[in-house]
Amino acid sequence: MGRNANGRSSIYQGKDGYWHGRVTVGTKDDGKPDRRHVMAKTKAEVTAKVKKLEELRDKGRMPKAGQRWTVEKWLRHWIDNIATPPRISENAHAGYRVDVEKHLIPGIGAHRLDKLTPEHCEKLYAKMQETKGLSAGTAHHVHRTLRNALNVAVKRGHLGTNPVLLATAPRLDEEEFEPYEIGEIKKLLKVAGEQPRNGVRWVFALALGLRQGEALGLKWEDVDLTTSMIRIRRGRLRPKYLHGCEAESCGRRKAGYCPQRRQVRAETGRTKSKAGRRMIGLPAPLLELLKRHKAQQEAERD
Repeated sequence: MGRNANGRSSIYQGKDGYWHGRVTVGTKDDGKPDRRHVMAKTKAEVTAKVKKLEELRDKGRMPKAGQRWTVEKWLRHWIDNIATPPRISENAHAGYRVDVEKHLIPGIGAHRLDKLTPEHCEKLYAKMQETKGLSAGTAHHVHRTLRNALNVAVKRGHLGTNPVLLATAPRLDEEEFEPYEIGEIKKLLKVAGEQPRNGVRWVFALALGLRQGEALGLKWEDVDLTTSMIRIRRGRLRPKYLHGCEAESCGRRKAGYCPQRRQVRAETGRTKSKAGRRMIGLPAPLLELLKRHKAQQEAERD
């Protein structure tokens, strides 16, 4: 029997003819030593396995004992218990869930978590684009979701290293955005002005560079007509529905098509980042447009 200098690892040849290695990698939850066992046909092979365990132990990346996580099991745990609002936004959570349930679990969910390789991830990305015809942006979003989920698994000791960090991410072609010409802007403003209720939000989005969710999430409490300032601090959330009928008796598979559907998500949520929360000064034409819009709303209420 061979033993290293710190006395925590041993290599020996058993009666079965195989070489065996034992490594103490830490302490279990019950206080007992956490010893791992490996075996191979040659001493060189088992020595390499022992060194690998020692490296993981010394770097603090040793997976916990007694847990056989599959990729599916971990992803479901992560999306249901860890990456959830209010830790992240409702929209981010919805995007993660689509990636997990539609792409990741069907594609690589059956793999053991500690056996997942960069090649498994790269094959998934390629299949999404080449076989299913999905865009590189969709595959890249799946890549980021998987990377985030497995980073948490590493931090919590369920995984030694994150294989996604070694996988080649889907290539994204940067789009060059061309600003509107003066003539195009005039046409847009003309059409927006013909809309009885939604025209103002298009003018504001065009003039102030607001995202669609920011424009749709504006409320009167965000506007100060006296100082000509507007505060951007929330965005419109994608609606989420549940069936309002009993036992889905309406016959509609998706709750969004149920005649008695119930909205279960808030209408708006905070902007994605702190930088997105900002104050913007309103030019005089926009201020006048907003005043007319408010007067029109009040008239309709009356």
